[in-house]
Parts: sequence; structure tokens; C-alpha cells
Amino acid sequence: MKRVGKIFFAVLTAIFLSNIFAQETNSGVYSDIPDYGKDKYLSPEAITYAGGEKFLICARTGDELIVLNNDKVEKKIPLGGHPSGVAADLGSKTAYITIEAPQGKVLKVDYESGKVLSSYEAGHMPRAPILSADAKFLYFVNQFTGRVAKMDVKSGKIAAEGKAVREPFSQVLSTDGKTLYVLNLIPEAKGGLYEENIGACVSVFDAESLKAIKRIDLPNGSINANQICISPDGAYLYCSSVIARFNVPTTQVERGWINTNAVSVIDAKKNEFVCSFLLDDIDLGASNPFGVVVSPDGKTLVAVQAGTHEISVINLKALHEKIGKALSGELSADRKSPTPTDPANDLAFLFGLRKRIETGALGPRFAAFDADGKNLYVTCYYSDNLVKFSPNEEWKKQEISIGGNPNMNLVRKGDLFFHDGQFCFQKWLSCSTCHTQVRSDALNWDLMNDGIGNPKQSKSMLYAHYTAPCMITGIRKDAETAVRKGLKYIQFVDRPEADAQAIDAYLKSLVEIDSPYLNPDGSMSEAAERGMIIFEEAGCAHCHSGEYYTDMKSHDVGSGLNEYEGKAFDTPTLCEIWRTAPYLYDGRARNIFELFKKFNKSDKHGKTSNLSDDELRDLEAYVNTL
Repeated sequence: MKRVGKIFFAVLTAIFLSNIFAQETNSGVYSDIPDYGKDKYLSPEAITYAGGEKFLICARTGDELIVLNNDKVEKKIPLGGHPSGVAADLGSKTAYITIEAPQGKVLKVDYESGKVLSSYEAGHMPRAPILSADAKFLYFVNQFTGRVAKMDVKSGKIAAEGKAVREPFSQVLSTDGKTLYVLNLIPEAKGGLYEENIGACVSVFDAESLKAIKRIDLPNGSINANQICISPDGAYLYCSSVIARFNVPTTQVERGWINTNAVSVIDAKKNEFVCSFLLDDIDLGASNPFGVVVSPDGKTLVAVQAGTHEISVINLKALHEKIGKALSGELSADRKSPTPTDPANDLAFLFGLRKRIETGALGPRFAAFDADGKNLYVTCYYSDNLVKFSPNEEWKKQEISIGGNPNMNLVRKGDLFFHDGQFCFQKWLSCSTCHTQVRSDALNWDLMNDGIGNPKQSKSMLYAHYTAPCMITGIRKDAETAVRKGLKYIQFVDRPEADAQAIDAYLKSLVEIDSPYLNPDGSMSEAAERGMIIFEEAGCAHCHSGEYYTDMKSHDVGSGLNEYEGKAFDTPTLCEIWRTAPYLYDGRARNIFELFKKFNKSDKHGKTSNLSDDELRDLEAYVNTL
């Protein structure tokens, strides 16, 4: 019930009913998943090995679990919602699937019979299920609440809970089962002017109690950290991510100036960061790394490059030897360089260590080996199929049909184009690189639309086409203009008008997720109800008005610093504001409370200076429901 909590009580009932209808007709359109209309697509994503010749594949928009046996679809099991992850118990031939929704589920499925055996409440937007080695416990995360949960699979009850850093997205257990590693998608909101490291990290937990042990930071600018995996011997962890070069103006894209694409290495025995290395070549980016997987023999690391529709096959022994040389300074001596080699800044680091292989399909995301490592299967989201590789000298490939739909309508094309790194000059990035899940990556970027030396927060694309003007300063008259200028001045390409129109259609199709700050029935807490009254009394509703909580005008709210003192900024929508911290144009406020407590002394941003801390927290509670 997305609209519960709207300001105007007179239309509350109508809004409530309209959203019930929308949920029924759209099958629940959540996260970055658009409404494709009457056209149906499977969108294969998460995949896991299920014994013998079997693999289990989550059809993300097809709302099915696909059982693949000997390269043929054995059955399709309807799930009633968008699957976000799957874990298989080979002993009992059962699987656990997380269903991503505001009232999410974990489904227990017998993949031999195709029956759904049990359904468990799993909280807001669950994902990344993994089983303990004895299959007695299932671990999953809730992306937007940060919860890490351990469920007793026999009773369905939660045995332990932990709290990860912002937006946990992937997790893996140590080989001895004692430690849980959780990778977060984007940086936590630190506020300030980014003087400290701002990047994704790995939260380390005791697997028994889910008590936090340690936090391992990835390099500054690490965003879109999609998957973490562990080597079979338990020695190393590998994490895919982008390393955004957000601290430089976006004057060029060559040689990774704006963006690079990486895998980070962590010593799992010491729980220490080792280094990150780049998947890019000197003049060819490897945009949007997604899945990472190690072969069963521990000899090969495969990184899936979703933006360039490729995989990188990396010799792990040679990789670690070279990392050792780089960190010891030996590699610098070999190259007759006076400074140590940093793999995270070396675009030639993988030279001679990897094969870069085109999948021949569109939107590869995750990969899984069979038990003996003789076959690798890669899910291809947009071509709606799989690609099978034979890991030998030639790495021969074969497309595997799962009954998908290769014929893209306009929205589906726009979805692809928004995520497609091949649009960019030298393939360094895509629109989704900085607009994570079509929202914000939480970084300040110095774009060229308003000069150099004035970085500002990346904005969410949700409802951008309905809330003109665009950009924080309102410099673009509408989102259509912003899309076309983004292609030209950030990706440095000229694309046909039809491509931009498809991206427009895709962005227009998106709707918000119900806030995790709402009660399970969609109602507000008592604090939020009090905050709604304060929202009116403080004058917030004067500018944040209407369906999208914006009057679509610019106002001086007293937040401008230095050259921006007295500057009027575009009034942003408050829809999903709970998801897009930090706040203000430069991200100096970590949360809504801090925005008003520390950065609204003049009362230009609502009359809040006379409010107590409790009242400010009530106001924050309300805004976080929108």
C-alpha cells in the first residue's frame, strides 16, 4: 500500500484503492524491475548447482524456478513473486528461494516433484539465501533494513539476527562454517565532505550467533558490489564491484578516468583486505562486473561482466603470484618503476593472466559450475537464455534455451540500454553504473552540466520523467533532455534517438517500493503519524506537495555553501527518500534527523529549529515512510 501516509486525508481512501489495484494488475513491480506490460520475459538471474546434471535458475521477472537437467528444461515451478536468490540442499532435493517483496517470503520447494512445500515470512525485500553445510540453517539478508537472518529450516523460526552495513546484497560462509561474510551493494551514508573512505565493504559475522566480528572496507569509490564468493580451500574471498573515480571531474572517460571495474581479494584466514585488481584493459572497459565464481579445483576465477556481455577467465595461481609481487614491490622493480604497483590502478595488471570471452548473449549476470568443473553456466538476463561454457583451452560456448522471449518491446529495450556498457565509448560504464538499481550510488559526482569543481549527489531516476526540471540545480528542463545529455557527455557517444526513447519508456515504467519503515500491513507507526502532522505544521508540505511530493520549483533552503550560498535548488521528490541517503546536494547529511538538526539553523528548509529531538525523530519517521 504505497500511498498510505499521503498528506491529504481527503484522497487517502482513493489512493489506497488505486494501489491495491496496481499491485493486482502489475504482479508487484518492485526494485529496478519494470512493468513490461503484456509481454512476458523470464529474466534468468540467480543460479545454483543442484546435483547430477541439474541446475536451478531464478526467473526474475518470470516468477518461476526453472529446473534445468542435462541442458533441457525439466520443469518450471511457479513461485508467485520475483525470486531474488536460491540455495539447494542436494541431499533432500529441496531448494530455498527468497521472494523479493515488501512482505517477502522464503519458499521451500521440492525441485524433483515441483511442489512448494512451505512458505515462511522473511521481512522486507529478502535475498541471497545460503545453507549451512549440514543444511539445518538458512541464511538470508534483507537489503533495505540491513538485517542478516539465520533461519532454522525445520521450524521456519529465526534462530539469530545480525545487522550488516547498508544494503547487504550477497553473502558466503567460510569453508569451516564458522564465519559469515556479507557484502553490501553501495556505501553507507557517511555525510560530511567524504574526507574518509566511502565505499562498499564486507561485514564479518560469527555464523552461530550472527554477532558482528569485523568490517573490511573495499577501496574508496567501491559501488555496485554484486557478489562475494570463496575459494574451495577457504583461503580467499573475491568480491565484484565498480571502483568509481568520483573525485575527479567527468571531463573524459578514457583509461578509466570516470570509472573502473574490479574484483577485490580478501584473506579469509586473517579477515584482511589484500587488494583490488581491475578487469579493464587500457583502452577497453569491463563495465558492470556482476557474478564471481571459483572453479571446484580452485584454479580459475570467473568474473561476469554484465555491461560488456562477457566473462573474464582468470588463472588464480598466476594472479596471486602477481599480487604478491605487486604488494612486495618486486613487480615495480621488474618494471623499473620507483613506486610500488597498485593493482587497483593498473589497467594492464591482468595481461597474460586471463581470457576475456564474449558470451554472445545479452546481460550475463551470475554463473555456476557443475560439481567437477567441466561445465559453467551463465544466466543472461536480457537475451532470456543461458550460455554454457566448456572450461578448457578454447572455452567453447553454447546457448541454452529456457523458453525465454528474445523479442524485446520498447520498455525491455530501454531496460537493456540503461544497463548496457557497450553504449559507452570504450565500454567503461552504463547509466546503471552511477544510478545503482536505477536509484543513486550515494556518491558526489562533478558533472560537466554546471561547470567544474562542484560535485553533487547522484540522483535517483525514480519518477524523474514526471518531476521536471532535472538535476539538482534544475539545469535540465526535463528528464528526456537529461537522458540524451547523459549519453553524450558522460558516456561520450551519439546514439540514435530511438535508443533514448527506449530509455525514457523504461524509466517511466518504474514505481516505488513500499517503505520498510511502514508496518507490515502498510500502516504507519505512531511516531510517523505524529511526524505527518509536524510535516504539515513545519511547512514541509508547501514545497513537497502533490503525488510526488514536489512542487517542481526551485527554492533557496539555506543549504548552499561557498559559491552556492543563496542558491535555489530543485525540490526533489520524497518518494523512496528512505532509500537515497545521504541528503542535501553534497550529501553532508547522513539522515533526515541530521538534515534538520545540523543543517537547518535558518529555518529555510521548514520551521524545525524549535522542534525537540523527539519531534525531529517523529518527522524523520514520517518522511521515511514515503
